Amino acid sequence: MAEITNEMILQAIKELAEQLKNHSEETNNRFEQINQRFEQIDRRFEQIDQRFEQTDQQFEQTKQQLVEINERLDQVEQKIEEMDKQLTDVANGQKILVEELFENKKEIKRVKNILNIY
Repeated sequence: MAEITNEMILQAIKELAEQLKNHSEETNNRFEQINQRFEQIDRRFEQIDQRFEQTDQQFEQTKQQLVEINERLDQVEQKIEEMDKQLTDVANGQKILVEELFENKKEIKRVKNILNIY
């Protein structure tokens, strides 16, 4: 009877050892799967980081382009102001010339009238 009990205990220990071995292998497999998943997640985060860096670089480039465009617009605005001033000066000069021409014509007419009298 003692032999049967010892055999049963030994068999139970063998079965438990086998179950423990199987459970240990399953646990290791699951840890390996989890580790792979973390590696995938880490790669995704690296990709996201790269995209953020690219986006940041594009933002900085766009910001610099806007600064350059604003500078050009300021230059264009200054040129327009200069042209406006020059056009105003030309218009004023033309007005003076027209007035002088009108006065000259009046004077010529007056001289002609005087010459026609004599």
